Amino acid sequence: MTRYFLLLGFSACAFAASAGEDVTFQTVDANKDGFVSESEFVSWKTSNGEMSPADALIKFIEIDTDASGMISEAEMDAARVQKSEEEPDSDKQM
Repeated sequence: MTRYFLLLGFSACAFAASAGEDVTFQTVDANKDGFVSESEFVSWKTSNGEMSPADALIKFIEIDTDASGMISEAEMDAARVQKSEEEPDSDKQM
C-alpha cells in the first residue's frame, strides 16, 4: 500500500513538472505560504531531470531580484515576461 502512495505521489510530481506552461505559482509553492522557497524551486526545476540542482539554484538567484531568499509571485511573473521577450518562440517556461 505504501508503495502505491509513493508511486502516486511521484506520478503527480512528474505530471506537474511536465505540464510546461500550465505550471502555476501556486503549484510550485508547495507549502502555500505565498512564496517559493529555494528548496521548492530547486525541487520543481529538477523533478523532470532536465536541470541540475546547481543550475536550478542559479536560476532561483536570478529570479529572486530582491535577494530575500524567496520568490514572490510578482518576481516569477516578471521572470516569465522577461523570458518570453528574450525568446518569443520559447516554451515560456522558466
